[in-house]
Amino acid sequence: MSLYEFISYKDFLKKALETKGTKRGIRTKLASFLKCQTGFISQVLNGNTHFSLEHCMRIGDFLNLDSEEKHFFMLLVQKEKAGTSELKNYYAMQLKDIIKRKNEIKNRIKVLSNLNEKDYVQYYSNWYYAAIHVLVSIPDYKTKEAISKKLNLSLKTTSEILKFLVEKGLIFENLGKYSIGKARIHLYRESPMIFKHHTNWRIEAIKSLENLNAQDLHYSSVITISKSDAVKIKNILLKSLEIIEPILLPSKEEEIFSICMDFFKLGN
Repeated sequence: MSLYEFISYKDFLKKALETKGTKRGIRTKLASFLKCQTGFISQVLNGNTHFSLEHCMRIGDFLNLDSEEKHFFMLLVQKEKAGTSELKNYYAMQLKDIIKRKNEIKNRIKVLSNLNEKDYVQYYSNWYYAAIHVLVSIPDYKTKEAISKKLNLSLKTTSEILKFLVEKGLIFENLGKYSIGKARIHLYRESPMIFKHHTNWRIEAIKSLENLNAQDLHYSSVITISKSDAVKIKNILLKSLEIIEPILLPSKEEEIFSICMDFFKLGN
């Protein structure tokens, strides 16, 4: 469900606050969040009365709308509450401009093939950009709520990252569900961001030591060997990556893992 497909804030809320299935009790939770009666929510959604602007700001927080979504939602509210046709048209034009810009972004995404330097800096600034990028390929993690819960991220952070990935054409969004794009992003070893990329995932590897997960594998050792054997071991490790690659490509997306491999000389 995409907010930008609605022309009435009440229609959007009726859909967002459906009381079926996993959403059962959501209106009661909203009433508690707004400090009002549940009956008042139904009265607004099914009648001619409206929520106050203050209520609507709180509703945006309750539904975890990002800043752009909240702005669009508040414009919908003000258009519907407007007392004159002139004022309604004023808000309607603002809504139309936002939708137009959204469509222009979608059109640009289709032809976008490369990220610029600023985009690379942002993408590799933290581990969760790459994690969310690939996580949406798994059927169970198509919504921001599921992604947020899986990676222990706030909904606000998750929303901001999803927005960036969509704008850059790395993932796609349709009716509130996300899917991975065809473009692959690769960082060459000469890139100034390579240090940050490796650091991000080594930090996460250290964090994973605290979980004691039986699925995880951690190995650390300090050894002394001949220079020629060091070359052999390095080649074996590189070969293992070549063996892994054909397994990765056709593998069904069911779970997300991180692969980190380190083999390095100590000292000068």
